[in-house]
This record gives sequence, C-alpha cells and structure tokens, in this order.
Amino acid sequence: MLNRFLLAPSSRFPGMARRLLIPLSWVLLTGLSCLCLEALAAGEERPPVPVTTDELGLLLIHPTRDAPATAVSLNRTQVSTEINGVIAEIGVEVGARVTQGQTLARLDCEPHAIEVARARAALEAGRSTHDFSLLQLANARRLSEKRSISQEELDKRTADARTLKADVDRLQAALDGALNTERKCIIAAPLNAVVVERIASVGDYAVPGTPILRLLDDENIEISAKVQEQDLESLQQAHESFFIIRDTQYPVTLRTVLPLMETRLRTHEVRLSLMDARVVAGSTGRLRWVVGRGQIPADLILKRGANLGVFVLDGEQARFVPLPEARPGHPAPIGLPAETRIIRDGRYQLEDGDPVRPQ
Repeated sequence: MLNRFLLAPSSRFPGMARRLLIPLSWVLLTGLSCLCLEALAAGEERPPVPVTTDELGLLLIHPTRDAPATAVSLNRTQVSTEINGVIAEIGVEVGARVTQGQTLARLDCEPHAIEVARARAALEAGRSTHDFSLLQLANARRLSEKRSISQEELDKRTADARTLKADVDRLQAALDGALNTERKCIIAAPLNAVVVERIASVGDYAVPGTPILRLLDDENIEISAKVQEQDLESLQQAHESFFIIRDTQYPVTLRTVLPLMETRLRTHEVRLSLMDARVVAGSTGRLRWVVGRGQIPADLILKRGANLGVFVLDGEQARFVPLPEARPGHPAPIGLPAETRIIRDGRYQLEDGDPVRPQ
C-alpha cells in the first residue's frame, strides 16, 4: 500500500506527495545514523594502515664539527757539538734513518786524547807520591811508639798523607773529565729519527753548540688543532674524533687542551694522540668529531596534540613516542634502542594505537 502510494504520479496526489517526501527523508537519515552508531557500538575496528619501517640505528644522523689541524713531531732535534774540534767526518746523509746511539759525526780527537794521556800520567804520579807518604806515615808511627820521633812530626806526616790523598782524588776527577771530553768527539743519535738537514761540513771548526745535523722523530707524532671557543666543550665530550687528510680518516683521542686562548681568533690549541696509525709530520688536514649522540632526522618528526615525536612499530600497532628535546624543523636527540623500528611511509595518517600492516 505504501509503495503504491509513494510511486503514484505526483499529478494524481500532488499535495500528499510533497507532505510525505519530507518526513521520509528524515526517516532515512535517522536510520542511517542509527546503523553507524550500532556499528561503532559493536566495536568495528579501523582497517590496518600499510606502513614501511626502518631500524632507528640506520636512520640516525650524527652532527659533526671540524677544525684545521696539523700533524706535528714531538721531537725535532738539532744535534750540536759539545766540545771544540775540527769536524773529521759526517757519516749520514739527508733522508737517512738513524737509531738511538748510532754514530752521526766525528771530531778530530787527537788534542783531547793528548789531554787524556796527560791527566792519566798526572794521576799515576799523584798516586806514587801518595803511596810514599803512606809509607812515611807508617814509619813515623813505629818510631812514635819507640818515642824516637816527636808528636809534631807524626802529625805532619799524617797531614801530608791526607793532602796527597786529596790530590789523587782531584787528579782522578781530571782524568774522568778528559775521558768524558774525548767521548764527545763521537756525536751519536739521541733517538730513532730521520736526518732532515745537514748543517755543518767536514773540515769546519766546531765550538760547543755548533749545529751539525737536524733530526726528525717520525715515530712520535701527534695532532695539533685550533678549536673555536664555543666548540671546545663538544670536543671534550665527543665519543669519536678523526684527523682527516683528503679522504682518509685517522682515529685520534684528545690528550690535552692548552690553557691559552688565541685572542684575535678566540681559539684554543688542542693536542690529540693518534690511535694505531702513523702520518707524515707536517701533514695538514681537518680535525672532525661527532657532536653528542645520534639524532632522528627532522622529516620523521610529527606533531600529535601538543607533543613532537615519532611513530614506532609495536607489534601490529603504531605507538607515538614524544621527544621532549625536539624542535620543529630540526633533528632531535632520541633515547630509543638502535633496533627500534621507526615508521616512515604512512606515518602522517596515524594516531597513537592505530593498527598497522608493515609492508
């Protein structure tokens, strides 16, 4: 009856059609609303959102700082003479590698050998005189026991023996000094090094302090860098730092910060030790270090409510993890484990707790 009535031409029942069509639309809308509410009340779940994920450790970025740096040798030694003499021989050339104790040059030592011989002869004479004085003292003591010599004479011979003993000690010291001087005719390498410059020539007359050779210690190298005042704290807290020459990285560790600031540039000189590596002294490059811990890229950070954070995969759900230190448009520190799965594609339409389907 109702169907025939609704399908009747409007020309037959014009007034009644208009009166019935308006209430019927409200009935249909009310029915649809009830169906939606019933579906929600029945707990119908939202379909899982397809997403892609990556491990946090692969996504982290590590901010760095750098500063100009140079490899410097701890020992740049100038080998000089310690005594007077004519240079008789220089046994090494520029570029030669020498070891500690190796002979580098030799002076004409004949004058010093003569001094040694003179000192040795004087010592022998002094010892003979001292021995004779000891014999005289012994005789004086025997005579004194027989009261055949005065006490004054005994005291005099005792004093003479002590004086001659002091002379023997002085002559021994003179001989030791002459021998020491003679040994300095041989100029030896003070350390393992490379000869980088030959300063004197054979035939030159040397006096104490005359430079002969210049040596470079290429085994003990460290890095010197000029670090800006505002970057110094980050370098001191850095977990990794490198000395970079072209495309090669050499791990280094901070040894010391010199307590002196360069006023004009406001930089501090720092010294760093190389770790299991050797570089050429004088090499220039950059000191680079990682600032703080890894940070999550800015494009993965979303805002939900009043918080900035990231979505992580938790089983089959998306969880929103707030990042208290995050700022809009900037990478942010994150304290999650490196194996945490971070949601990339599909993250914009997610809310905390939404079901997801990893692709």
